[in-house]
Amino acid sequence: MKPYKNLLFIFSFLLCGQAFAQNDVTIAAIRKEYNRINALKLSQQHYKYEKAGCVEEGKVNYFFEGKTIVKITESGSIGDGSWTTSYFYRAGKPIFCFEMIEGGPAAGDTIKTEYRIYIKDGQAYRVLEGSKVMKDENISQDQIQRANNIYKAYATKKFGDALCF
Repeated sequence: MKPYKNLLFIFSFLLCGQAFAQNDVTIAAIRKEYNRINALKLSQQHYKYEKAGCVEEGKVNYFFEGKTIVKITESGSIGDGSWTTSYFYRAGKPIFCFEMIEGGPAAGDTIKTEYRIYIKDGQAYRVLEGSKVMKDENISQDQIQRANNIYKAYATKKFGDALCF
C-alpha cells in the first residue's frame, strides 16, 4: 500500500508544479508585453474631463502603437483623494491595470495604496495590493470594467460616463 501513497504524492506534486509553472508563464507573458509597450515610442492623445460627484480635474491619455491603442492612463481627484491608473491592452483587450490611490483626512497622514491586476481572458488572473497577493475582489472587476469602458470611450469622448458607474 505504501508505494501507492508515494505515487499519489508524486502525482499530486507534479500537478501542483504544472499549475504553478502555467501561472508563472502567464504572468511572465503579461510582464513581457507590459515592458514591450513601455519601451515603445508611442503617439499620444490627451483629454480632460470632469463629472460632478465622481471626478474633478480628470485626465485621460491614450497611447498608440500605429493606430492601435496599447495603453491608457487616467487620473483625477475627488475630495481629499486622488488616483492614477494605467491600463495596458493586447488586441483591444485589457491585460494589466496598475492603480495608485492617495488620500486621507485633511489633518492626517496621506495613505498610498497600489493595486496591480493581471488579466487573462477578461478575468482577474492575479491581484496584488502592494506586494501582497489578494483574492479576486470587487476592485478587480471594477477595474476590468473601467479598462473596457475607457477603451471604448475613445470613440465618444464621454470619459465621465465610461468611468463613473
